[in-house]
Amino acid sequence: MNQPNMVGSGASAQEPATAVLLIAAWAGLLTGLGEGCLRTAAKYVLHRTVWLDPHVVWMAPVADLLVFSVAGLLLYAAGARWPGVRRLSVVAGAAAGLGVLALLLNYPRLHPGAAVLLAAGLAVLPARLVDRHAHAFRRLVRRTVGSMGALVAVLGVGVKGWQVVAERRALERLPAPGPGLPNVLLIVLDTVRALSLSVYGYGRSTTPELGRFANRGVLFERAVATAPWTLPSHASMFTGHYPHELSADWLKPLDSTYPTLAERLRDRGYVTGGFVANFLYCGYEFGLDRGFVHYEDYTPSLTALVGSIGFGRVALTTYNRLWRKYQIAGRKSAARLNDAFLRWTVRPSGRPFFAFLNYYDAHSPYWPEAPFDRKFLSVEPRSRDIESGRRYTLEERTALRGAYEGAVAYVDHYVGLLLDTLERRGSLENTLVIITADHGEEFGEHGHMGHGNSLYLPSLQVPLLIIFPARVPPGRRVQRPVTLRDVPATVLSLLDLPSNAPTFPGRTLTRYWRDTADSSGGTPSLLLSEVNFLPGQPAWYPIAKGDMHSLIMGRYHYIRNGDGREELYDIEGDPFEHHNLATALPVREQIQRFHTILDSILAEPRPPRASGRAP
Repeated sequence: MNQPNMVGSGASAQEPATAVLLIAAWAGLLTGLGEGCLRTAAKYVLHRTVWLDPHVVWMAPVADLLVFSVAGLLLYAAGARWPGVRRLSVVAGAAAGLGVLALLLNYPRLHPGAAVLLAAGLAVLPARLVDRHAHAFRRLVRRTVGSMGALVAVLGVGVKGWQVVAERRALERLPAPGPGLPNVLLIVLDTVRALSLSVYGYGRSTTPELGRFANRGVLFERAVATAPWTLPSHASMFTGHYPHELSADWLKPLDSTYPTLAERLRDRGYVTGGFVANFLYCGYEFGLDRGFVHYEDYTPSLTALVGSIGFGRVALTTYNRLWRKYQIAGRKSAARLNDAFLRWTVRPSGRPFFAFLNYYDAHSPYWPEAPFDRKFLSVEPRSRDIESGRRYTLEERTALRGAYEGAVAYVDHYVGLLLDTLERRGSLENTLVIITADHGEEFGEHGHMGHGNSLYLPSLQVPLLIIFPARVPPGRRVQRPVTLRDVPATVLSLLDLPSNAPTFPGRTLTRYWRDTADSSGGTPSLLLSEVNFLPGQPAWYPIAKGDMHSLIMGRYHYIRNGDGREELYDIEGDPFEHHNLATALPVREQIQRFHTILDSILAEPRPPRASGRAP
């Protein structure tokens, strides 16, 4: 293969276009490999939580190759006016400066201006070296650019190949399933609060599809999450344990101390698949993939490619700011999630499946596709994203809630399409479907926005719908409060597994429609919710004062703040919890009862933590 002709006896001659582009491509591949190595080392050598997309090892070189190639074209074009910029030393110095800057952009604490100055300064030395060793540099570029390109291709094929081989081996290890086992579909609507859903009586038609399918199953009017944010809430739904019993926390993954629902069903012969849009806390790094034969969190896309490098992240931020857009690198829409799951279900396996779907479209920024983007808006919000620590006016909160509810309607629409597709395929009749949310969202009901910062009902009360024609009665509504901690026990109960099959903590929710001694007796599950202290939050956020815990019993919701302050609300008469009853003398006995029960729960001994994740 003929190599581009890099003319000139030294570094003073002008470089032809092919030479400039070759150097740019070489520098881009080298920089991208460096960026991929930096992030990989941060995770596996320094053991930091870096939200590492496994595809970054090939996406970063490809993205930097494109960026540097464009820069090379611009540099060559500039040579028509300023011929000196086509000199080899200048081209090499510019490539070195861009490369250093790209690497420095991986350190967000470094001010961009400082990064530019540092990169410019560090580029001087490579330019001088190339000036003195022009022939050696040209030879190095020619001899290594092809090898780097081949390495990137191998890394791309290797990442995908590793995933395919690992999945194939996991499938081969599955035991034979029992006869007549149904499919199980767990749908989690990230950040969807029950208080904004028309299926729960809200005035806007936000969830007509959930309303349609609620007629086919049991709807729980007052389901409560165990935590007001993603990771511990999902961990409870997967293990049946409360957050304080689990390792999962702000930067700590779920360890292998307790088995997950996916592991239990996999061990019964189910083929298990997870499809998540919230890769921030549902990704493989946080342990929720344990037990899944197939798990899709990070998947290649155009925005993921752009976000794989420092320049791309800066470009996305600038684009969003200038054009008032809300692009997030790698973010998956409900439509993409549906497509991925439906493709997976048509693979021939002859086994029942357990699938977990996490929809992320109702999480801020609230930016669904048209017409849902303006479905409930009269005024465009100043921003569709929640700015932590900012005080919002009533008008701003109202506009943001309208944007949020449009996003909820968007998710509802695609959940309806998904279930309709399964029904057309004839598989819905034999599928246990559970639809819920990991937590809700607050819009100033208690002076702050978003979630993960308090334990009030707007953050905790979520939808819960169970559909299974063979074993769940249609059109029933349950008024009593229930906890999502009981989800895994409920799944195993509805599968009618042998009596010696492993179980989960908690109690099956089937007790609310089955009239049997086994399902209706015993002590009810405690409706415990928790959130741990998160440093760096505004002082007026409840979470800034320390670990928080809450209990619901009967009509009362008790909250103990990190500073010891207690709150008590009558959630039947005051669902938005505007009136704190904790200081009223008639309820002091209730307060003491909650206090005693909570102390006894937290004082229970815990098993030793597992040393690592299960394979």
